[in-house]
Amino acid sequence: MRNGVEVMENFPYEEYRKGQRESIALISKFLGRFIVLKAPTGFGKTVVALLAHKDADRVLYAVRTRNEMVPVIREAKKLNINYCFIFSGRRMCPLLRGSDVRPEDFWVNCRILRFKGLCDFYANLDRKPYQDKLGDILHRRENDPRQIVLSIINELKICPFFALADRAHHSKLVIVTYPYLFQEEIFRTAFTDLSLSDYYVVVDEAHTILNPQSIIEGELDEVTLDSAIREVKQYCPSEEVIKYLTSIKELLKSVKSRLLRRVEKAFIFPGEGILQLLEDSLIEIKLKQLRELTVRPADFVRLGSSLNRVLKFLTYVKRDEFQVYGIADITEGVKKLKVMPINYDVITERLSEAKGILLMSGTLPPKEVMDSVCGQETVYVDVEEEFGNIFPRENTFYAVVTYVSSSYKLRVKEMFLKYADLLTSIYHALDKGVILAVYPSYPFMDEVTVNIIDIPDHIIEGRGTTYADIASSVLNSSGKVVVHAVASGKLTEGIELLDEAGRSLIKVVVLMGIPYPQPDDYLIDLRRSLSERLGNKVATDLTTSVPAAIRVLQAVGRAIRSERDRAFIVLADRRFLSLKLRTLLGIHYDAVVNSKNRLSELIIKFFRGYL
Repeated sequence: MRNGVEVMENFPYEEYRKGQRESIALISKFLGRFIVLKAPTGFGKTVVALLAHKDADRVLYAVRTRNEMVPVIREAKKLNINYCFIFSGRRMCPLLRGSDVRPEDFWVNCRILRFKGLCDFYANLDRKPYQDKLGDILHRRENDPRQIVLSIINELKICPFFALADRAHHSKLVIVTYPYLFQEEIFRTAFTDLSLSDYYVVVDEAHTILNPQSIIEGELDEVTLDSAIREVKQYCPSEEVIKYLTSIKELLKSVKSRLLRRVEKAFIFPGEGILQLLEDSLIEIKLKQLRELTVRPADFVRLGSSLNRVLKFLTYVKRDEFQVYGIADITEGVKKLKVMPINYDVITERLSEAKGILLMSGTLPPKEVMDSVCGQETVYVDVEEEFGNIFPRENTFYAVVTYVSSSYKLRVKEMFLKYADLLTSIYHALDKGVILAVYPSYPFMDEVTVNIIDIPDHIIEGRGTTYADIASSVLNSSGKVVVHAVASGKLTEGIELLDEAGRSLIKVVVLMGIPYPQPDDYLIDLRRSLSERLGNKVATDLTTSVPAAIRVLQAVGRAIRSERDRAFIVLADRRFLSLKLRTLLGIHYDAVVNSKNRLSELIIKFFRGYL
């Protein structure tokens, strides 16, 4: 007993947070089903998931990024779980050492080097025993997978990817990034003698599965096609291959829209005969590159092939559940072809192979939506609905502003000026801290920020902006700063700004309109495909209101990271009053205001403790 509460024998903390013990029991009871766990950041989902699977023989724990492996590794050590991890093979490769090469190129090069016995790190796996020392390295205090990989390379002189892949056969817990779960061909590179049916699967940040294109997609641009044509001409001249690649390049010239526009697959897919010629050409290119190599294998593994990227693209084009789109990317100044899944089959069919599924996130939609997405009735655990607020409700204040809207028909100069003026008034009402302003899109953000004249300290997210850029700017600011970010971008998905005591520096989150997905051909095709199975109403919700609500909740979650944080949330769009959005968000609004002065008054009162 701890503080009068019975605690599981191997629970690694002094006491449970509200709902943890009950969630462990519920998940354990229904292992083998599709289970959904909705719980806010700071609840302790990781330790709940691991303890709920304590009697499972094998667990595959999937996260989006390497950084998100850190807390899972930390909890696995505390629970004394036999674990290993696997992320990008090219990022783990000791021959690359920080150099960049596309995944498809890396694996072709790696395979050739291993086959020819030219990689000493791989050969060393059979030359000396390493498993005991590998186990020691995995259970040291270091939790960063990148640092653990460096220790394996420097101390054992072996290939960390294949060493850890071999250890996966003997580990209860294997932590992987998304591609190793959702893409069969990538799973096979690590799990040669295992299948997904050998595992119970945990998916962290599982709201991502509602956007299948964010998990699997292919891309081609003019630069890649020009490079592929040069490769073929240099290494293996083939008139048919060059003619095909040139035809795709000509097709790209007709792409003019800034939105995704459908391209008929018949114009892209060359047929099996040309496809085989492309594959043969790639092998010939790689073998000639290897023969030309007069220095180290490390130089060969860095070599890229644009033709390989074309082939990767075509493997998706072949699949019925994918469609091709063209877009003129104004930001990068290039025209692109994208191939993307137009239903959830690529996700749900893969998940259905597992022994059981646990989907976890703080921003999952209601049960009926998840049932539709998963194609079956889920065991749905909403922690705060079942067991009460995890963090004090009075620490968050929600205000809807009704005199602005990001509706497409209202996107005129006057409205952008209103948003700029609103944000300026919020800035001056706050004494200290970070204001996170979240926009529906980059063009919308540009139209607003160009009209801001009285906010001296602000940071605008660009395509290449990193967390480190933002953190550095915040630390070097005057103590009050606005961070402008785009909904569903990397900042709103994962940024965490904390002070030295671990409290959130983000004091105000402003939703600068409702972040509905862009109305392009991809959205139309996804909705049409889903409506055939789920009906038009559900399909419309899944492609409009549901992703918008998830993006809003993701943004809100950047401010509240623990029970000590307080945040003021501004929902700046009159459409937040719609019943549909209110239901999906599950938020109780504390105030509805129609003037910037009233909003400023509420912000001042909240942070002075009067609300």
